[in-house]
Amino acid sequence: MWIPPTRWNSDPVLADPPNGNGGAAPAVLLAEHEPAVAGMLARYLARDGLEVRPAATGELALQGLADRAHSAAVLDLTMPGLDPRRVRQALRIPVVFLAAPGPRPRGLTGGGARGGTARRWLTRPFGPRLLVATVRELLREAARGATASGAAVPAITAVGGLRLDGHRHVAVLGGRDVPLTQTEFGILAALMAAPGRPLSRRLLLTAAGRKADDRAADVYIAQLRAKLGDPGVIRTVRGAGYAIDPYPAGA
Repeated sequence: MWIPPTRWNSDPVLADPPNGNGGAAPAVLLAEHEPAVAGMLARYLARDGLEVRPAATGELALQGLADRAHSAAVLDLTMPGLDPRRVRQALRIPVVFLAAPGPRPRGLTGGGARGGTARRWLTRPFGPRLLVATVRELLREAARGATASGAAVPAITAVGGLRLDGHRHVAVLGGRDVPLTQTEFGILAALMAAPGRPLSRRLLLTAAGRKADDRAADVYIAQLRAKLGDPGVIRTVRGAGYAIDPYPAGA
């Protein structure tokens, strides 16, 4: 696991830490103007299994907000160069805004954003564990992104050789597009957000915006397996639900 240093180099670069887990860890953009605070927050996020990509300047933070390769962002609104209007225009991913006490900037309040991106607010002072929990909440919301409300789904989610394309609303396996219904997409997004971990039938249907029903979940899983053309991609975990394991790349 890559752990960022406590104090970052002042060179204004957007770090791209090594990712040795095959891309399974969600990438989180972190833009915090105080180096010591940034290092502490980065360590807590990384220890929770997230890939942290720090942005050292407001300009690079804006670039990162528009990059759907990031699953979420943590954005210090007091960072120099971050104009609320430009933040609103750039925003394409779920974000946690770090703000000072007082009124919130106009145009950035509310639960939704341009492109359907989700947002949360943390007012200083706050604890790093609260930030981690808030980021995880955003990622869970992203896994439920196939609902009609249009909550954010990363542009491309990949587990081994299986990809989920959030723009075109299809799965891609072996170079073949697999069209999905809204519910199928939501279930597959939830499974791919937690590779290898069994998820209950109730959780999967809730994530897809459907009423929890064990039999209905089994039907949707059967449909997904048939469409993907390989029943082994989605594994049944007796007494626990279903899990998706990394599919052999290039298979």
